[in-house]
Amino acid sequence: MSSISRFLRRASLTAAVVGTAAVALSDLKMWRISMCFNPPSPQADAGAATRGHQGLIRAHPRLRELNEALSSRDAFFLDATHALAASALRVPTMTGLFLHLFLQSGGGSPRSQATAESRGASYDAVHYRIQQSLLRAREGRFDEALADVARLAGDSPGDPRPRFTASALCCLHGRYGTAVEWMKSIPRDTRIGGIGQFENAIVIAMPGSSPRSFEQGTEGNVMCAASRFAEDMLLLHFMQGQWSIREKLEVFALVSLLHHFVSKHGRCRGGGLRRFVSKHRRAAPASDDLTKSIPKREFFNGNLFYLVECFQAILATVLRARPLCGDRLREVRALSERALLLAAAEGDDLAVVDVNLLLALLATRDGHFHEAMRRYAAAVRKDPSDPRPYELAAMLCSLFGQTEWRDLWRAAKEQRGHGTKGLAELPALLDELVVAAALGGAVLTAIDEHSDPRGGLVLLAAWREVDAALAAAVRDKNLTFLESCQIRALHSVLHAKLKPLLHSANHGLQKNSRENE
Repeated sequence: MSSISRFLRRASLTAAVVGTAAVALSDLKMWRISMCFNPPSPQADAGAATRGHQGLIRAHPRLRELNEALSSRDAFFLDATHALAASALRVPTMTGLFLHLFLQSGGGSPRSQATAESRGASYDAVHYRIQQSLLRAREGRFDEALADVARLAGDSPGDPRPRFTASALCCLHGRYGTAVEWMKSIPRDTRIGGIGQFENAIVIAMPGSSPRSFEQGTEGNVMCAASRFAEDMLLLHFMQGQWSIREKLEVFALVSLLHHFVSKHGRCRGGGLRRFVSKHRRAAPASDDLTKSIPKREFFNGNLFYLVECFQAILATVLRARPLCGDRLREVRALSERALLLAAAEGDDLAVVDVNLLLALLATRDGHFHEAMRRYAAAVRKDPSDPRPYELAAMLCSLFGQTEWRDLWRAAKEQRGHGTKGLAELPALLDELVVAAALGGAVLTAIDEHSDPRGGLVLLAAWREVDAALAAAVRDKNLTFLESCQIRALHSVLHAKLKPLLHSANHGLQKNSRENE
């Protein structure tokens, strides 16, 4: 199969998972129909709320604060679609450990910035500082990021990039009026060629923003920026290589899907800034070479990485939710620590084990492998007969290549973990852990499932999570027959797109299992 065909298969899957899902779910949102990703009433599907690690905490209603923090499965669904899309396209994610390392010592490090400044490369120095600010915003540190960009705008009055970035961050942070003022402060002739900087900042910083910012009219701006950005990436691939007529039609179908999605949100609040941005984007000078008219993406060289980020921004906007990362993840970890102390004080050993399993998942999602292993060890000490922490720890060791540790955990389970407690819920716990490890480790999604079985593990686990979410949505009793048919059709489309990849992943896992026997 040609590289173009492989790209189309995986890009189509990515668009189907998050683009088509976003369109379908958008329609349900606009019709004010209850959705099971965030059950609004006791009549919604109960299975979704009791699945996986969220279900562990649901079993302990006395842990009120923690239950309230985990009241929705939206964050788990966003993580699953993120891992599935990135795994399908085989690209890393800017999450977890990768995000921490990039923020501390990546291309935008203080050392790189100082080197650029010492060479008189002021353009690169501004780029590095913007990069750092966007990463801080992605982690949820918006006040700090905005202060950095505002200082940078003062230090570089002739450079429009800090102002575009400040406008985008204010937009995401719910400061809509300030976002417009930042945009208007940029000279008109400069705005036309720099809108790409605004869109770049929107897409990169979106995960750290708060859904509450939508109340300030952010939804339409994020949607438009992410959709236009994704369209650029698709068109860029369209120009590379030789395409058949069928392949060209597929690309144009994806672009049409994005246009349709933007039109669905044309009446969203915040249209003033969106129209302002769109006006100057359309005014950009035409070029015979399309690559010159596509805004320059300076954060990563990987266009497929940006495609995944764009579709995640679209889906997060539709669900009015954000992934469990950055400040939100730290907040849930703090609540979990308090819940652990409460459970220990009350002598509730099962709650202590369950909260430790949740803390291990959160540590994994944040890229802290050793902290997760420490939590599993604490769960074993509290109840050595519980098989769940052994299985979860062994899986985590496998994913990060710690085969000796994995074998030790398996041997310990054979000796002590003979209980049957929680075995029915173990598959869902394992799938959520694999997704968390894929995003916490960031590079697992880039592994080829043909050469390394871990790539297949990620793809299969992420699909099962998305599959369960869509199955739960179909069971919503508030849906009409037509609406139920829409979600069933979406479910079928996703399964059809995934079938070749699932087959390949399963084949790789079976082959690896036979070789290790």
